[in-house]
Amino acid sequence: MTNKGPYIQSIQRAVAIMRAFSERKPELSVMELSRQLQLHKSTVSRMLGTLQHEGLISQNPETGKYRLGVGLVSLAGVALGRQNARAAAQPYLSELVDLTQETVNVSVRDGRECINIERAFSPQPIRYMGWIGRRAPLHCTASGQVLLAYMAPAERRALLPQPLPKFTTHTKTSLEELDLVFTRILAQEYVIVQEEYEEGFTAIAAPIYDHKGRVEATLTISGPTYRLDNERCRRFVPHLLETAARISADLGYHARD
Repeated sequence: MTNKGPYIQSIQRAVAIMRAFSERKPELSVMELSRQLQLHKSTVSRMLGTLQHEGLISQNPETGKYRLGVGLVSLAGVALGRQNARAAAQPYLSELVDLTQETVNVSVRDGRECINIERAFSPQPIRYMGWIGRRAPLHCTASGQVLLAYMAPAERRALLPQPLPKFTTHTKTSLEELDLVFTRILAQEYVIVQEEYEEGFTAIAAPIYDHKGRVEATLTISGPTYRLDNERCRRFVPHLLETAARISADLGYHARD
């Protein structure tokens, strides 16, 4: 781990430790963190001890492994409270879930990733788990592609890594392919992404605009591909666009003809 620029290395390392935990790996040992972050075990152990003291990391007494602490919840609450799109979307999410029976998420861009800031779960036993705080790449997710589409081309290119990582056989790794996707999004104001980030899952996303007409967030319907086939996706698009428009209106956006 390098320390480029006027940054404090110890803080960078502490942040890297917290970001190492994920939905798939909610608990990690000192050895696992040391290997993943390429840091010495003693360094990781000291960092964990400090983060644990501050309530940002906790330790499972049964396994001895570490996990994110409840102290992060209060910090997340402050950050999420600043997201106007989150508050504006909340009254509409359950209604959209009732209509589609699929998980609905609100996402924003955070650096080179998109992050879920609000969600309402599908009632189905097999469903997409779009938990709040979940991060995902921009180029191969429905929310990410919408966020990229409304950026200036130079800004978009600066955010996209080269080469583009391939997550499934359906992931688009060509900038030319993505440019065609962005053109379609700008024309129709939604995108359907099938299994580009995760095998077996499909998502439909639309933009949420702020009072200045800028894309502040995205609204996404996500679920297993065997339920979200092309026919059902097309059927859900009007509901998605209508809900996104209502949220945007609550944020002060006035759509032009």
